[in-house]
Amino acid sequence: MKVVIVGNGPAAASAIEAFRKVDKDSEIVVLSDEEFPTYAPNCMENVIRDDISEKALFYKGGEKFYEKYRVDFRPRKEVVRIDNKRKVVITKDGEEISYNKCLLAAGAYAFVPPIDGADLERVTPAKNLYDAYRIRNWILSGKVAKAVIIGAGPIGVEDAETLRHLGIDVTVIEVFDRILPRMLDREMGKLYQKPLEKEGINFLLEHQVVAIHGNQGKVEAVEVKKRGSDKTFFIKTDIVIISTGVRPRTYLVEGTDIQIHMDKKLNKPIGGILVNEYQQTTDSDVYAAGDIASGIDAWGNHRWVALFPPAQQSGYVAGYNMAGLRVKNTGLVDYNAVKTRYVTAGSGGLFEDADESFFLEYMEYLVKVFLKEGKVRGYQFVGVAQNPRLNPRNPILKSFKRIKTWEEKVLIDKGLGLEASGVLYHFFLKLNREFKEIHRKLVEEMFIRALASPEKEIPLFTREEV
Repeated sequence: MKVVIVGNGPAAASAIEAFRKVDKDSEIVVLSDEEFPTYAPNCMENVIRDDISEKALFYKGGEKFYEKYRVDFRPRKEVVRIDNKRKVVITKDGEEISYNKCLLAAGAYAFVPPIDGADLERVTPAKNLYDAYRIRNWILSGKVAKAVIIGAGPIGVEDAETLRHLGIDVTVIEVFDRILPRMLDREMGKLYQKPLEKEGINFLLEHQVVAIHGNQGKVEAVEVKKRGSDKTFFIKTDIVIISTGVRPRTYLVEGTDIQIHMDKKLNKPIGGILVNEYQQTTDSDVYAAGDIASGIDAWGNHRWVALFPPAQQSGYVAGYNMAGLRVKNTGLVDYNAVKTRYVTAGSGGLFEDADESFFLEYMEYLVKVFLKEGKVRGYQFVGVAQNPRLNPRNPILKSFKRIKTWEEKVLIDKGLGLEASGVLYHFFLKLNREFKEIHRKLVEEMFIRALASPEKEIPLFTREEV
């Protein structure tokens, strides 16, 4: 059997590991439009700061990963579409590669709005490793004093804090009324924003970019207006980072009968390639996993969740099933946390349809719990670090003489992180538990790890007898 995997991120790597646990002999071909081995996509701000080792960045072991699992890895081989009737994938250079089973794990691409000037030099998204290296090189050139970031989602906020702690004046422009609009409600967003403003980051909420202006091909300013107004003003800048979200690479299945996640009433796409609990598309020999797919969440609904944990989870499920097992995904792991140094935030589940919500406070931490019919529907948290100190091992910080004027602002995050968010998610949402008084007390005192009893967990996926 020949398995072709389109993409080389967390979903692809997890699928390879799962497949090889079952099938030691079949051929695996991995096609990637990038030149790098699998890397951690949620560490791009660490790459910009130059405070992550190659071992941590290329977390699967770099090139040795493909040797270990006997994978034919073909970098810089961009796939543009699939012909599932003929069972081939077609590359940008016209090559057709046949398969018996195919996994679409090409992820999502950075969405760049149609803004005049978005093609100027020193304007970039911040989605992949090429982007991160590009931004870092601009900073190391010594010619960047001001930066504008368009979008206050997780990537935008993390990059804003990174650039600010590298001594750069940062302005973040967000069209919504709060930062992290898909993670936090307005109340929690304000709490999270305040410490970042104290660090010197300027936020323009309910504003939108009209155009990006430059001279001789290089960016010089961003033209902005308040939402609902016709009056514009200019912000001088040396670089612009566009962080306005991502879109799944559903173009790979255009012209096929493979279904995409659609709003049937409006007849428009609202997610990725549609998959069942086995990560199969509407073609049983074509699977999809990670940011390219819309899978089934904890409540049994199809949702598009472009996050690292569900990419890994769905990749394992796809790998096992392509190898001949019958393994079911028990629901998307829908939780996230933002890795800023001074203040951290996280969320999981849903918030819009909750019956009630309430706050739980502990020291500098604040948790907001959303209930529906007595059970946790979702949660949000904000935590502020204490006892801040400079990380002396950061090599990029040493290259700036001006570090002494702001080194006291470079902080180590001691707040709630992704692990705590995952515990809350699994305990309450995956297990569908009622939120009782004992749980309230545990969360109030931040004994969150006490909820992570292995005996009370359920697996991320389950195997069925074939």
